[in-house]
Amino acid sequence: MRFLLPLLILLLLHHHYSAAARTPRTSEAQALLSLKSSITSDPSSFLSSWTPSTDHCSWPGVTCNSRRHVTSINLSNRNLTGTLPPTLSHLTSLLNLSLSSNQLTGPIPPSLSLLPFLKHLNLSNNVFNSTFPPLLSNLTSLITLDLYNNNMTGPLPVTISRIATLRHLHLGGNYFEGTIPPEYGSFPSLEYLAVSGNELSGVIPPEIGNLSSLRELYVGYYNTFSGGVPPEIGNLTQLLRFDGANCGLSGEIPPEIGRLQNLDTLFLQVNSLSGPLPTELGYLKSLKSMDLSNNMFVGEIPSSFSMLKNLTLLNLFRNKLHGSVPEFIGDLPALEVLQLWENNFTGSVPKNLGTNQMLQIVDLSSNKLTGFLPPYLCSGNRLQTLIVLGNFLLGPVPESLGECESLSRLRMGENYLNGSIPKGLLSLPKLTQVELQDNLLSGEFPVTEWVSVTLGMRILDYLNLSRNELVGRIPASIASMQSLTSVDFSYNNLSGLVPETGQFSYFNATSFVGNPNLCGPYLGPCKIGIVNSTHQGHVKGSFSASLKLLLVIGLLVCSIAFAIAAIFKAKSLKKASDARAWKLTAFQRLDFT
Repeated sequence: MRFLLPLLILLLLHHHYSAAARTPRTSEAQALLSLKSSITSDPSSFLSSWTPSTDHCSWPGVTCNSRRHVTSINLSNRNLTGTLPPTLSHLTSLLNLSLSSNQLTGPIPPSLSLLPFLKHLNLSNNVFNSTFPPLLSNLTSLITLDLYNNNMTGPLPVTISRIATLRHLHLGGNYFEGTIPPEYGSFPSLEYLAVSGNELSGVIPPEIGNLSSLRELYVGYYNTFSGGVPPEIGNLTQLLRFDGANCGLSGEIPPEIGRLQNLDTLFLQVNSLSGPLPTELGYLKSLKSMDLSNNMFVGEIPSSFSMLKNLTLLNLFRNKLHGSVPEFIGDLPALEVLQLWENNFTGSVPKNLGTNQMLQIVDLSSNKLTGFLPPYLCSGNRLQTLIVLGNFLLGPVPESLGECESLSRLRMGENYLNGSIPKGLLSLPKLTQVELQDNLLSGEFPVTEWVSVTLGMRILDYLNLSRNELVGRIPASIASMQSLTSVDFSYNNLSGLVPETGQFSYFNATSFVGNPNLCGPYLGPCKIGIVNSTHQGHVKGSFSASLKLLLVIGLLVCSIAFAIAAIFKAKSLKKASDARAWKLTAFQRLDFT
């Protein structure tokens, strides 16, 4: 008996601890099953193995700790539809809840505030609606709160500014209205703040400048702020990215922005910013992308921009800038995108533009630029888009463009370019658009090998060479391009037969008018001596060798027929003459008394 009592005690203790261990597992399993039951659609059957007969810690998307408590739920990118049940609050050890990129709807359950250890809450890219539950401000361990791209309404939540641990706050892409609370400047550890893509108004509060740890700030798109960029932005010395595009900003860029020595991205496009470009922008030596397009900036490009050695993108288009495009622009070693169109720039294109072998997109159109185009634009063979139309450029199209295999769009119309089209240009493998209209180009079409035509001319979509001084024939190789949807060769000095094969059979006379020596079905017959016999087969007024032989035979047959007819005619005339003589005798006048 003395051994039986200790054994009984051990059994009772085992049962007690086993029951204690099973209790949270059972409760948490039920909470997870409640989540599954609230999901109305699971296209990939990701939750099919969530069954009561299996261990919930082995379910996909679920992570447990060593004590078998659920610490993480990750159901992102599963295209789930449904709602969130309040029973998720039973998962008291939960650290991470990631449900992004689904179709979950309804309000965010306030019961999530009962998860005391929750650090990461990501509900982005869903359809959650209603206002922000104020109780979520009780999540005092929260590091990440991401509600991007939902249907949340009402004002931005003020109480979350009490979460001292918060580092990542994304409330963008919703329907929040009102102002940015000044309290948002009190987060001690915030590194990421995004309120872009809402319906916010008012001013950007200067208190934002108190976020000394902030690295990314996004306030643009669909918001309509009054006033401009607060000078206090200059206090965000750790800031890497500032996006204030398309949100109604006005006034001048404050010079304090030059203090952001770590800034690599500055997007302020599509606003009403005015005044000159501040010299201080050139002090941002870490800057890689700067877009100030679609504003009302005036003056010239500051000489301090020459210090932007890391700059890869410079967009200043659609402003009121004037002066020359500085030569140092061509010396920026990392520049990939340069878009300065629709300004009042004069002078020539920087002669070294492209020598860095990094250029991909260049658009200098709709300015007053003169001089020659530099020969190095495609150095490195990375240039994809070159647009310089609507200027006063002179000289030839650079021959190097004929070897630019990366080129896809070329728009150089409405200039004073002369010389011939570079050899190989029209057979570049990635070329989809060519506009050289309204220039002084002369000579013939460049020789294009049939092999080259077969390998990507087949993707050329638009070709405009109108209003130049081109001569010669339209090559048959161009006619073989099935991808062409529009061509314009009008008002040149082209001659010969317009091809009828491929897409050319769909083009009408407007694509070829103004070329007196061009001929074709809709242009009229070819003039004698203009059309080469090797291309005379299907046009009225021109004949192939076989047709000529048939013509000769026909003429011979006609000649024989005429000869036979003449013989019969002669005999007929003789008979008629004899008949006429008999009749005259028969009807001679007689003298009757």
